[in-house]
Amino acid sequence: MSVTTASKASTCSNPISNDEPVLRVYNSLTRSKDVFKTRKPKHIDWYNCGPTVYDSSHMGHARNYLTQDIIRRILRDYFGYNVNFVMNITDIDDKIILRAREKYLLDQSKSTHSTITPELINDTKLAFSKLLHSKLIKSLPSPLTFNTQDDLEIFKIILEKDKTDTKFAEEARLKEEKFTLYLASLLKAHGAITKAEGQLNGSTEGDVVDLVDGTSDVLGPHYGETLGHTIKDPIAVSRTLALYWEEQFFADMAKLKILPPSFKPRVSEYVSEIVTFVEKIITNGFAYEAEGSVWFDVNKFDGAEGNGFRHDYAKLQPGSKGNRKLLDEGEGALTGSKGKRQAADFALWKAKSKPGEPAWPSPWGEGRPGWHIECSVMASAILGRGMDIHSGGVDLMFPHHDNELAQSEAYHGCEQWVNYFLHTGHLHIEGLKMSKSLKNFITIEEELSRNTARRLRLAFMLQTWNQKLDYSRGLIADTKAKEETFDNFFANVNARLAQAGPSSEGEHGLGEAEEAITNDLFNAQKEFHAALCDSFNTPIAIQILLDLIAKTNIYFSTKGRDSNLGVVVNIAEWITRMLWMFGLGEGAPPKNGIGWGIATVGGQEGVNGQDVSSQVEPWARSISSFRDSVRKLAMDKSISPEQLSKQILSLSDKFRDEDAVNLGLQLDDGQGQDGGALWKIVDPSSLVAAREEKKRIAAEKLAKKEASAKAAEEKKRIQLEKGKVSPKDMFKPPHVQGLYTEWDEQGLPTKDAEGKEVSKNAVKKWQKEQKVQEKLYEAYLAWVKGQEGK
Repeated sequence: MSVTTASKASTCSNPISNDEPVLRVYNSLTRSKDVFKTRKPKHIDWYNCGPTVYDSSHMGHARNYLTQDIIRRILRDYFGYNVNFVMNITDIDDKIILRAREKYLLDQSKSTHSTITPELINDTKLAFSKLLHSKLIKSLPSPLTFNTQDDLEIFKIILEKDKTDTKFAEEARLKEEKFTLYLASLLKAHGAITKAEGQLNGSTEGDVVDLVDGTSDVLGPHYGETLGHTIKDPIAVSRTLALYWEEQFFADMAKLKILPPSFKPRVSEYVSEIVTFVEKIITNGFAYEAEGSVWFDVNKFDGAEGNGFRHDYAKLQPGSKGNRKLLDEGEGALTGSKGKRQAADFALWKAKSKPGEPAWPSPWGEGRPGWHIECSVMASAILGRGMDIHSGGVDLMFPHHDNELAQSEAYHGCEQWVNYFLHTGHLHIEGLKMSKSLKNFITIEEELSRNTARRLRLAFMLQTWNQKLDYSRGLIADTKAKEETFDNFFANVNARLAQAGPSSEGEHGLGEAEEAITNDLFNAQKEFHAALCDSFNTPIAIQILLDLIAKTNIYFSTKGRDSNLGVVVNIAEWITRMLWMFGLGEGAPPKNGIGWGIATVGGQEGVNGQDVSSQVEPWARSISSFRDSVRKLAMDKSISPEQLSKQILSLSDKFRDEDAVNLGLQLDDGQGQDGGALWKIVDPSSLVAAREEKKRIAAEKLAKKEASAKAAEEKKRIQLEKGKVSPKDMFKPPHVQGLYTEWDEQGLPTKDAEGKEVSKNAVKKWQKEQKVQEKLYEAYLAWVKGQEGK
């Protein structure tokens, strides 16, 4: 009999898990950490304000662009987003125009003068006087009396006052933060002019170059104002300067290991698009033309009705709406205000104001784009009606980014053009704002000559990305210590792996300690994820990695040779992946998945290995030398077996402490798997530093020992000198003159110089002194006897 049963699907209970943290990002628009959601699944459209290229990149740039790169890598390589990263190049700007024409005219002056002429010196003096009166004298905290009309002498009076009057110097810098900068420029020019005046009758082209370069800070602006109109192709002049500094900027970014942008539009390539963009804003009623310029009408925009919403101006910094200083700075040094209706209105298109300024055609006449409109147009051209992320330095928040938002939303007719605004915090140097006037201005090139790109990246990660960063000696020292922790951990793990025994000896090797360290790994991964979800909290994330290393080191020290390397490898591989994800890896990724490479200063590419021949040569030299020394000892028949053993051990110690250290080979005697040395490949510089420190400490100990011995010898000499006198003679002439006239049989005084009997208290005092002298005398006699026997 057959039994038929209906088929029935089996049931399965879904596991219950705690809610995982979601990514939240600090958004300058809301001033809070918002849940991060993109417009397209797993895709980010991101616009980052790029550099205005007219000078060297500095540590402020490094703070901004390194920070953006770290966040970009986290989103791409940890959270798995595809990132379309657009960064513009501002190559049309008042700063560029000024710097370019000054450089062009200074170069022209050098090329047209074969010798120093009275006319050239007169130009430099006029330029000197202009800066002296327009800047320095206006910055004085109180009026000074000058009994001369010679501006070179007037400057010397001010300079002397600044050197000798501390209160004057402090008040001058409080009134004008660039006071030190003005002094330095004028002092440099003063020296160049004074020198040139003595060369009028016999100068060379080299002397001309020295004069022009020495006075460039004053002569450049003077030439710009008086000769700027003579430049025939100002667009080409500006473009040449901008292109040079653009190349330098990206060279610095490459040295910092910053990923290149997906797109890098230049303003000069989008002028026609800018004109069209401005025309539409006028059509939409939010801009007006006046005397060849076009201004954004802030009053019309702010509160204007949209499609179910109201436009809002200054979303990022509403409190700065009326800040005239910030508004004026945002317009640039060459921008006039003709036809502007309100102080808050800003230029979308700037009319050509003077001959010699670069200009492009437009419906309103020749001119150039305003600063703020440039980013709006390039971002819209590439990313469309909106974006997920817009980023830049916190100093751009107002007016630049607020104006960007306003004009873009006016153009697109939208309520929100950007979903998340990320602003990196300020960078200070040793607690002070970085400034040429404070003499703490540091270029990226300068800093990379002292510290590696990895060290800078790690240092920046130790501070929350949107907070102020104080770049200080203390921060660098802390960063170095953390680097060494990672270095030592990877070296230790790789050394144990290289010298590991058989993979199995009949035991699984998974006990309580292994279970505990594995749970430490899982907990670290969970906490690490939560830290990155908390608006990319890299200080916490790095500390989690360091804490896990500390726990693994404890596991090593507890288990010793019985450590389960499989468990440790899991930890080391995860830490490696996270460090590389942050962009902290150097050279090619490690073949065994463990390590972060060796970083080098100067922005050079780090290494995990070098050319085979260059690696083998120093090792071969050291090993061959060691072998030769051992063979020489072994072949010497005059050496006893005991002496041979001592000298071979001495050679081994020398190899460990000298040759191996120079090669980056650390040998820990007795720590290996078989009781031999545990060897590690580490950074040679750290081993050399440790060895020299050990030598220094040993030398100090030896010096202290020698000083102590010398002091003891001197003390003994003084005591022997005192001990030459017999206790019975110590109160008699010639040792004591004119104080006593009679003594007892023990040599103690009984009467003083006037024949009076001495007091009992004095006798008691002398008896104590005599007992001390007796010991010294006995020691002296013993020493004499000992010398006779020698």
